[in-house]
Amino acid sequence: EPRPPYQFLHNGEMQGIDIEIFKKAADASQCNIQYVQKSWTELLTALENGEIDVLGGATETPERSVYADFSVPYRSESFSLFVRSTNDYQGGDLAGFLSGGNKVGITNDYYYGEDVYNLMNHPQYGPLFIDGNSGEQSFYNVIYSTIDGVLTDPVEGRYIIKRKGLESQVKESNIKIPSDNVSFMFSKKGLTPEKSKALQDTIKTLVTGNEVNPIVAKYQ
Repeated sequence: EPRPPYQFLHNGEMQGIDIEIFKKAADASQCNIQYVQKSWTELLTALENGEIDVLGGATETPERSVYADFSVPYRSESFSLFVRSTNDYQGGDLAGFLSGGNKVGITNDYYYGEDVYNLMNHPQYGPLFIDGNSGEQSFYNVIYSTIDGVLTDPVEGRYIIKRKGLESQVKESNIKIPSDNVSFMFSKKGLTPEKSKALQDTIKTLVTGNEVNPIVAKYQ
């Protein structure tokens, strides 16, 4: 799923933080890589069915652990609410933002943490969460007032704003969702246990050898 600066196509070549990290692991494990582009929900289903082998930027949950193995966490991921530049909400509480009837864009099957999950299932606030496309389109939905804000990774959000020149139209609010660790997830149907373990071991070596942080720093 295109998510600059984590994974995106540029000049015909796959680039990004997650791509560079996994390329190192794949090269060390003598694996060839073929890329598949789908929505996040479609990718999760394909991984569960063994149609694809690996997904990056995934939070480990009990539900996903039924059909996937996980590497050690290789980076953390938090979420910020991005709003129109004219929005005057100064609070730092997502429930407070929702209580004003504001609609919040999310990506289906993303895991935003327990607090957001509870708000999504709240009878008053749940209908205000709007499933949609991730990435750049969500920011234009904010600009065009289809939604009032979008929850996204702050590194991704700042990258999009800078790359698309949206500084005068969209801003990062005070609402922050605490970070969680993310890992690579491996299909139990798609990969042999031996290959999965080899990749997991290599990623662990990259993390413990501090080879990940310089890659992340390149895109910040």
